[in-house]
Amino acid sequence: MLSDVCCVRGGGLVRGLLLLFVMLAGQSVRSTADERSAGPAAGPAAARSQNGTWHPVTAVLNGADVSQSMRESTVLKLAGEQYSVTVNGTPDRGTCVVDRSVQPWRMKITGTVGPNQGKVLLAIFELTQADRLRVCYDLSGAQYPQGFGVESGSSHLLVEYRRELPQGAELSGELSGVPDSDVLLLKVADGREHRIRLNGIDAPELQQPFGKESQELLQQLLRGLVLRVVTRGEDRGGQIIGDVYVRLSEGAAERSLNVELVERGWAWHFVRFAKDNRELAEAEQKARAAGRGLWSAAAAKAPWDFRREQAESAKGGGAGGGAGR
Repeated sequence: MLSDVCCVRGGGLVRGLLLLFVMLAGQSVRSTADERSAGPAAGPAAARSQNGTWHPVTAVLNGADVSQSMRESTVLKLAGEQYSVTVNGTPDRGTCVVDRSVQPWRMKITGTVGPNQGKVLLAIFELTQADRLRVCYDLSGAQYPQGFGVESGSSHLLVEYRRELPQGAELSGELSGVPDSDVLLLKVADGREHRIRLNGIDAPELQQPFGKESQELLQQLLRGLVLRVVTRGEDRGGQIIGDVYVRLSEGAAERSLNVELVERGWAWHFVRFAKDNRELAEAEQKARAAGRGLWSAAAAKAPWDFRREQAESAKGGGAGGGAGR
């Protein structure tokens, strides 16, 4: 029964997600020659490497969506023939074998370390875009799914996930929104929108003094300008952590937006995540000394302290409310 499958997996569904991602590891180690020999179905998309870091976008089991919290706690890393998946800090590793001689492509997954050690899962998969992959696998390991549907009462899990941009990748585009005081939406040439969390800084929360001002400054400063983003990874919520560069006026030299906001006194140097960034440290010292922005207040409260206090208050209030960012 489906409920039995879920229970056997312990945190079951999520661990199924882990092994699902494993499927892609085998695909990454096939040589270009192997992929060409797979036949007409293995077009240009099939030849793209699957090495990298992956995040679930959607997941459906028995017609029901897997919760966002479960998806966000799952991270897959592929390197050669090996996969490594972490769910809420629990590692799961193993190997897999890909068969591209059939349609849909198949993968046999074997766990070697972690909660799925010694277990075998059977899956089918397809690369739908350069950074999107759809996988359907049988949690019971009994047989390969025949298609990408998730019938009621089956033991099939259907997942689509996206590839995380590698550190150092670059994006270019224009501002399409400022949802938070240190987060911006970047619209690139192909029309896609990326959510960018500014690396190494922490601006006041919108509920804090200067939070709304920081948000408005970003909107005014960047309106109509071309932004260049160098990626530094992603956070658990899927936001790209990025260093953002911009020319604030025609003919001006390119500047770091991250440093600019700190120097203007609209954000802190987030030492916890950028302790060795001397530019940010010096920018904050200048802003403090000049009393700019939030440093004009007698006792500016760091946003990480504000979030901690909010979380503690929520806990103390029982079911009263949510915590932090």
